[in-house]
Amino acid sequence: MSTTTARTVLAVAAHADDETLGAGGTLAEHAAAGDRVRILVLSASSTSRPGHDPDQAVAHRSACVHRAAALYNAQAEIAALDDNAFDTVPRLKITQAVENAVRTWQPDIVYTHSNADLSLDHRITAEAVAAATRPQPGCPVTTVLAWEVRSATEWGERPFHPTWFQPLTPHALAVKEKALEVYATEMRPWPHTRSPEAVLAAARLRGAQIGHDAAEAFEVLRHTVLRPAGTTPAPAPPGRA
Repeated sequence: MSTTTARTVLAVAAHADDETLGAGGTLAEHAAAGDRVRILVLSASSTSRPGHDPDQAVAHRSACVHRAAALYNAQAEIAALDDNAFDTVPRLKITQAVENAVRTWQPDIVYTHSNADLSLDHRITAEAVAAATRPQPGCPVTTVLAWEVRSATEWGERPFHPTWFQPLTPHALAVKEKALEVYATEMRPWPHTRSPEAVLAAARLRGAQIGHDAAEAFEVLRHTVLRPAGTTPAPAPPGRA
């Protein structure tokens, strides 16, 4: 990934680790290209897992978010939503959390969840991002892309249909693997689809689909093509007499 002008990219994740599962290699590519990487995680809790001390879980998962963010040279912010309970929170509150991140960081590109996911938290996050990045005057976002998350996206009510692929260099894939190690407590042993082996195998498969060693795949939710500065629109064709 190469750019002539540094961009700002924002990853909006429902849970601590989703940003790495879905777009870890892509965030590493952005960082390597000199882009500014920002991460918003809406929940670092583990309220859906009985037997966990709530405060310790939040502290641990929050620390993991910031350790992973450091691998992407990223700034990270964590909201205080409860895991697997986004449907108990007013949608406006979730949308405003995303709006605040967009207002603060002014991203050009936003990465987030697909509304194809089985996880309700993921789908609500996708809806909040769609609402917060509507192409109204003053909105800085030109591109919104939805990632896939192993063990959630493949079990949704509709197939995940990617049309945007980001090839990953060996460096970016290695950064993704290191970030997965940071989230070791969130991963599962092989042959679970959220095992490190499965996640990296998926990157190899997505790469093979486009003739590269590795890649991450996204659904395009919106992409606005901007005219280069100083250009004018093409004239309209003449009307018929």
